[in-house]
Formats: sequence, structure tokens, C-alpha cells
Amino acid sequence: MPSERGLAQELGVNAMTARHGLQILEKEGLLVRQDNGRVAIRKAQHGVKKHLNFAFLVPTLASHGIEKWRLAIEAVTAHLQCNVRTVVYMHWDDPLVLDALNGFDGVFLDPSPEPMPDSVSEQLRNKSHPVVSVDHDLSTLGVPSIQLFPPAFTQKLLDHLDAVGHRKIGCLNTQPDDPVIAERINIWRFWMGAHGYHGRLVNEPVAPYGDAMKAGYDAMTRQLSSARVQETAWYCTTVDCAIGAMKALLDRNLKPGRDIAICAANGEGIASYYYPAITALEAADAHPFLSLCVQWMMDGRDWQGPLLMQPTEIPLMIRESSDPRLAARLPLLDHPGAS
Repeated sequence: MPSERGLAQELGVNAMTARHGLQILEKEGLLVRQDNGRVAIRKAQHGVKKHLNFAFLVPTLASHGIEKWRLAIEAVTAHLQCNVRTVVYMHWDDPLVLDALNGFDGVFLDPSPEPMPDSVSEQLRNKSHPVVSVDHDLSTLGVPSIQLFPPAFTQKLLDHLDAVGHRKIGCLNTQPDDPVIAERINIWRFWMGAHGYHGRLVNEPVAPYGDAMKAGYDAMTRQLSSARVQETAWYCTTVDCAIGAMKALLDRNLKPGRDIAICAANGEGIASYYYPAITALEAADAHPFLSLCVQWMMDGRDWQGPLLMQPTEIPLMIRESSDPRLAARLPLLDHPGAS
């Protein structure tokens, strides 16, 4: 809950009115005053109230991936006796993080790309409420984790590029550095070495919350301006990076899929809506994993089974950005920035 002053500002009332409202909710047992003086939602006691309050705790990083998780969580909980509230935090030391972990009956956590401080790690290890990590593996902290894109599946993209004749495949990354991105890069490096192929690694991660799409455009622009360009295909670690790289190609009247192939490790549900559409791995259905986690949160029992949940298969959607036959069917539109 916000502070009394923050609540008053948010609702457009005076502080006394906000304080009176909070006092009423405390008397009704819906809120509790913590040791630090802040007000939080009272923890549900099994058998006392049927309605549970869950949080979707996300960093201030707008992305299609986060929105898809939010919609999936709301779809799974739509017909259950629970509410889901999205809580946005600025950084790991934001008080909202601990407030959510302590104040809700269960938390779906999308971890920040910034390094996790020991205080938060300790809180997760000794959590008093169920916590599930989405998109990141926190199983080493004892947190059930859903990872829809196991990095090993990204070699499907490289196998596809190989099948259509590419031998000089570069790797382009502009996403902030984290273990998942590092593993995607390592898979490219190992795959290229195993096949005896050559390609450059352009690893220019932006700072957390930076614009990976613009950085992808700038990085590819520099590569295309260099006399050393030899790559016929680029494996991009994220769809934002791929979108920026493809725009750089189009600005130079180069046709993705015909002149240079572009693919992305994660389509995030938007890769098919670009022109040309971007070849990418697309997410498996998250609903079975989320349903299992929601039921666990509602039952109040110990977690059963593996802490890390992953799909056994991820579909590769081959589109115009990497397939010359598909690219040949599309006209290259007049591009205002073409040179």
C-alpha cells in the first residue's frame, strides 16, 4: 500500500481522509500496520478468508514479453477466488519489492536485469509467501521458476541458417547482460566452432532499461559501413535487437532474407507482425505451468517436483527475414531513409 500522503495524492483527497480510510480497513482486518509504520495487505490465513491477493512484481521495463506474462497470469486466475495486481518496482532496493514479497499471498516475480543484492536473495531463500519466478531461473534460491526459452533450443535457428546455405553467421547482442543472454551467445560460439564456420560476435549490451532496439540499429549500421563485412546472416539474441538490425538493412536498400538473413532467439509474439516478418523461436504455452503454480499458492503446501519448469519443445517459425524463397515474394518498399 502507498503511504498516507502518497494515497492522498493518488486519490486527490486530503491526508486526514486517507488516514481515516486506512484506519477503517485496518479495523476490518484487511490491512495491517507493519513494524516500520507502513501499511500492508494482511496475509491470508488458510480457512479464514477464501479470497487471495497475488502480485505480479515487474521492473519498470516495458516489453511485449512482460505484457504476455501479465495476460497469461490473469487468464489462469480469471475464474478463481483471487485477485492479481501488477506491482512495478524501480530497482531491487525499491521498498515495493519487500512490501510485495511480505504483503501478498503469492508473488509472480519478473526479476530485474540488475544484479540481485544479498538482502533480496536472503528474502527469497527464507520466504514466508509463495514466490514464482517467470522468465528467469531462480531455482538455486529455492524459487519455482518458469523458463519458456531454454537457451539450448536456440541452436534451431543456427541449424536453419545452415540449411539455407549460410556459413558466415554473426552474433549480435544489445540486450543487458544476464545469464540467459550469455548462454545464447555461448551456444552460438560452440555451434560455430563445431561446424568450422566463421562469424563475428558484436556484443554491445545497453545498460539496464536501455534501448536495445536503437542499439541494434546503431550496431548494425556500423557493421554495414565497415569494409570488413563478410557475414551473410546474423543471429540476434532478442527480437528488439533483430528489429533494429533489420531497420539498418532496409535503410541501405538491403533486403532481409535475400541479401542478409536476420533471426531472433525470442519472437515475443511480435516477430510475425514486422515487414519482413522475423524468423524466431516462439514461446510455448505458459498456461499449464502457471496453473500448477497458482494451485500451489492456493493450497498452501510445500512445492512438489522440479523447481525449474521448461517446455520440452519450442516451435521455430521460419519467416521472410531469413528464408530467401519467402523473401523473394515480397517487394522492397521505398524507404525514406534509404541511401
